[in-house]
Amino acid sequence: MSDRPTLTIDGEQVPVDDCIWLERHPCGCVASAAIAYVPDTWTLTTAEQAARHFAPTDRERRRALAASLTVEAITGGRYRDQFQAHWFCDHHTRPSQA
Repeated sequence: MSDRPTLTIDGEQVPVDDCIWLERHPCGCVASAAIAYVPDTWTLTTAEQAARHFAPTDRERRRALAASLTVEAITGGRYRDQFQAHWFCDHHTRPSQA
């Protein structure tokens, strides 16, 4: 068993190396995503750590707060199934490149 920490997601303990942090707009669109564990680089085990990862400066944190961005942890499987190919709603969809 790994000595890495776990996160509680949907009432279950999930190894940190199978967790993804999402920063989301109020509509649900993903603004940013980060894996929770990168060996010898970072381990993000709290929403506060993830929020600081997404917005490391005071200015960026104020911008995220003004945009009502939220941070949540999900499993890697949920990310691949639900979010990987669907980052944007109609409001946030980028125009296609012609």
